[in-house]
Amino acid sequence: MDGVHTGPEAVVPLAVAVDDALASVPPDLVDGAEQVLSGLLASVDDRARSALDRVADRLPAGVVRVPKGRIADLQRCERLAVARHLRPDGRPPGRAALRGVALDRFVLLAVGGSALDEPTAELLSVLDAQGEESLCDQVLAAATDDLGVFDDLVGPVESWRDLPEEWWPRLQTAATVSLADGRVVCSGRLDAELGGPLVHRAGVVVEVKSSSPSPAHVEEVALYALLVGWRDGVPPALVVRWYPFHGAAVMPVDAGVLESAATRLAGAVEVWVELLAGREPREVPGPWCRWCPDASGCPSSTAPAAQDAGADRVPGQVVDGFDDGEAEWEPPEDGVDT
Repeated sequence: MDGVHTGPEAVVPLAVAVDDALASVPPDLVDGAEQVLSGLLASVDDRARSALDRVADRLPAGVVRVPKGRIADLQRCERLAVARHLRPDGRPPGRAALRGVALDRFVLLAVGGSALDEPTAELLSVLDAQGEESLCDQVLAAATDDLGVFDDLVGPVESWRDLPEEWWPRLQTAATVSLADGRVVCSGRLDAELGGPLVHRAGVVVEVKSSSPSPAHVEEVALYALLVGWRDGVPPALVVRWYPFHGAAVMPVDAGVLESAATRLAGAVEVWVELLAGREPREVPGPWCRWCPDASGCPSSTAPAAQDAGADRVPGQVVDGFDDGEAEWEPPEDGVDT
């Protein structure tokens, strides 16, 4: 499920990468993926109901939410997931995460036809329009330390201007599934969508990543494919991870991609329900200990697996599938109940 990746020596425009990949997707692949959607939804729904029923007398009231970030945290370390839920990170984004924020906004501006002659000024303008005052402060601080901190992102983003209008590019769209009569909700916000049933074209989901390629990103776009499939009744033909300096990693969506995502989602729901009902979280040391709110009091954070993750590292280097930008800054989850 790794996809086809174009490395830095062969970066091609996004439109070309998508068009070439779509041309090679056999119709039976798409049909096979579509046929498993309803069965996967029923299976995940059944597992969610069973999980809730097993701990019904101990589960706090409210909707159980398992957004993308929580699923990823649960796979890394259950204590990390619980800690970040109880004590959301209120710190401002670091440099790597702030560059991710900038990249998302530059893509938005490029698709909308806006100029990017003055990157920092344009970034501040769009953040101000979105009411992100604290982010504006962080951008100004970063630009004060390094005037050209975002400049290198502009060139790669220019390829987004070449997307054909008939592909109907949409940015920051949502896909949500409600399980167990609304008691469990999984949601995701997609960086970009192209095509889709409303324009009678094959659908494509694009996730924009400022960090280095990571195996965790593959699971992320697979989940998006599943959520979009349930939302639209037909899955996207492709999911794409787009990296400004590494090109596009393109993955056709087949039944296996959707089945893997459904299994991962159902497992995350079951684990999160157990934790909400009071089960002690299991600890797994790793690179994520660097951003865990419980790190100072967790014995696992001093284990070799956690300590070695930060030793002799080069910024942007991948360690066990995680890189310096993996702890992405995201705004607080909307409407989180439990």
